[in-house]
Amino acid sequence: MSTKLEKERGNMLTKLSENEQKLFEQVYKRHVNAMGSEERKKYEREEVTKVERDVPNKCLNVHFANGEWFRYYVDGTWG
Repeated sequence: MSTKLEKERGNMLTKLSENEQKLFEQVYKRHVNAMGSEERKKYEREEVTKVERDVPNKCLNVHFANGEWFRYYVDGTWG
């Protein structure tokens, strides 16, 4: 059974278009694979608190529970 928090996080991605969901998945995978194992623990999927469109910057703003956030760009990079 899913917790309320898990459902909310799942809803974040369903509010995105199919292309935006794919962008998130692709960049997220590359992003966490670039981290060391200890750092990666801070950025597990369960730690994502918000994903929002940033149309002017052509990216997604991905927020994590530790207060950090990153822009996931359409070219597959993040910053």
